[in-house]
Amino acid sequence: MNINDSQSTLSAMERQQQQQYRAYFDGNADGILVHDNSGRLTDANVEACRVLGYAKEELLQMNIADLETGLGIIAAQNEWAGLLKESALILQRDFQKKDGKAFPVEIHYRSFDRDGAAFYECIIKDVTERNLLRIRERNRAQILEQLAGDVDIFTIMGSVVRSIEEEDINSICTILLHDKATNTLTTGAAPGMPDFYNEAIDGISVGEGIGSCGSAAFSKQLVCVDNIGTHPYWAAFKELAFRAGVQSCWSQPILSGTGDMVGTFAIYHREPRTPQKADLDRIAYGARFANLAIENRRIRAELLEHKNHLEQLVAERTQALIHANEELETFSYSVSHDLRAPLRAIAGFSNIMLEDYGDKLDAEGQKTLNVIVSNALRMGTLIDDILSFSKLSRAEKVNAPLDMKQMFRSVFDELVKQESPERKIVFELGPLAPAVGDQAMITQVVTNFITNALKYSRNKPETRIEVSSVINDHDIVYTVKDNGAGFDEKYRNKLFKIFSRLHLDRDFEGTGIGLSIVKKVIDRHGGTVHAAGVPDQGASFSFSLPLL
Repeated sequence: MNINDSQSTLSAMERQQQQQYRAYFDGNADGILVHDNSGRLTDANVEACRVLGYAKEELLQMNIADLETGLGIIAAQNEWAGLLKESALILQRDFQKKDGKAFPVEIHYRSFDRDGAAFYECIIKDVTERNLLRIRERNRAQILEQLAGDVDIFTIMGSVVRSIEEEDINSICTILLHDKATNTLTTGAAPGMPDFYNEAIDGISVGEGIGSCGSAAFSKQLVCVDNIGTHPYWAAFKELAFRAGVQSCWSQPILSGTGDMVGTFAIYHREPRTPQKADLDRIAYGARFANLAIENRRIRAELLEHKNHLEQLVAERTQALIHANEELETFSYSVSHDLRAPLRAIAGFSNIMLEDYGDKLDAEGQKTLNVIVSNALRMGTLIDDILSFSKLSRAEKVNAPLDMKQMFRSVFDELVKQESPERKIVFELGPLAPAVGDQAMITQVVTNFITNALKYSRNKPETRIEVSSVINDHDIVYTVKDNGAGFDEKYRNKLFKIFSRLHLDRDFEGTGIGLSIVKKVIDRHGGTVHAAGVPDQGASFSFSLPLL
C-alpha cells in the first residue's frame, strides 16, 4: 500500500467517525453543548436548543457564560482546561432559558482535541424533577418528625407551607382552616403573606364567588384564578390582593377522609399565572399533606382529651372509694369498740350466774349459759380481729431491717407454749433472707401463718411445719408449709377475702379475718400473697416483700 492509499483509508475512517459522532450528537436524548477554550459555543444539538429555548444560530453567537456565569469564568482558566484533559467532571449548576427562567442542570463535562485546539463537550441534564423529589423527601421527613413529637399544629402547618414554597421559590402558600360552627375560614398558616392581608381575610365566609378559597371550600373543588384583576371571584378583594403584591391564586380544598371540609391550601403568585401539570400536582400534594397534619393533631387532641377525662374519672372514683373505705373503717371501728362493753357484761354476768346460781339450774339451764359465755367470747375475738383489720389502714408503716429467721423463730416459740406438751411438732426453719418492712405488721403476718399451720394440722399424729425463702429478681418470697387439713384449690380465691372460711367452726375455730389482715399488710408493703393446698395433705402459704 502506498502513501496515497494510506491517507485515503485514514480519511475514510475519520469521515466514518465524524458521521457516527454526528448521529450520537444530534440524536441524543440529552442536550449537548460544545464550547472552545474561551467559552464560545461552537455547537448545540436539537435537545439543547429545545431545553434552553434558543435557535441553534442564536446559541452559536453566545458564550457559555451567557447561560451560567460561574461556569464561563471557570472554563476560561488554564487550570480548568488542564484538569478536563485528564478526566471528565460532573457538575451541578443553574442554567437560564431564553425566557429568563432558571432551572437546575447536571453537566457531564469532557474535553477533546480538534485540529490541535481544545474543545469541551457539555451534556446537560435537566434535574428539576430529581431535585424536587429530594427537597420533598427531606421536608416530608422533617414534618413527620414534628408530627411524632409535641410540636403544635400551627408550627407544623407553617412547615408544610414553607416546604411547598421551597419547591416553587416564586410562590406564596397559605392554609386556611374551616370553622364548621360559623362556616368561615380562619388563618392557619400564611408566613409569606403580609399581616394586614391575613387579618383582613381571617374569618372570611365560605360561599361561591368569595375569592378563590371561599369558593373552593364551598364547591369542594380546585379553584384556579389566573388573574385576580379580571376574575369576578376577586372583585371585592382585588385591591387587597394588589396591596399584598399577588395577582393569581389557586385554591385546593382540604378534605378529611370522610369528605368533610377541613380548610383550603392556596398558592399565590406575584404575576398572572396559569397552573401547569406540575403546579396542579404540587397544590394537590400540599393539600393532602396539610390534611395529614391537621387530622393527626385532631386525633391526638381527642385522645389526649379522652385520656384526661378517664384520668379525672379514675381520680374521682378513687377518691370516692377512699372516702367510702374510710367511712366504713371508722364505722367498723366505732361499732366494734362500742360492742365490746356489752359483750363483756353478757359474758361476765353469765359466768356469775353459773358460779352463784349454777346449783339452782338444771342441766339445760347450765348448758344454755355456757353457750352464751362461749359465743360472747367468740364474738369478742371477732371484734378484736375487726379492730385489727380497720387499724391497718390508719397505722403508719415504718420500714426497718428485718431478721426474718429470728422473727419466725420467736413467733413459733411463743405460740408452741400454748400447745399441749404431748403434741408432736416438728418445726424446720431453713435459711431465711433478711428483708425490709414494718416490724409489727410483718410479725402479725408471720403469727397468722404459724397459727394457721399449728391449728389446721392438730389432727395429725405429727405436725410438720417448714419455713423457707427464695430470692427472685425483684422480691423475696417466704413460704410456710404444713401437713394439715389443706384445702380444695378451686376455693383458693376465697382465702384472702374478709369473713371467708373454707372449714366449719366445729372443725377449726376462726373468724375469717386473719388472712385478710395478711393480704392488707403485704399489699401495703408492695408484695403479694399466694396459697396452695391439697385436701388432707397440707397447704403452703407465701408472701413476698420487694427487694430494696
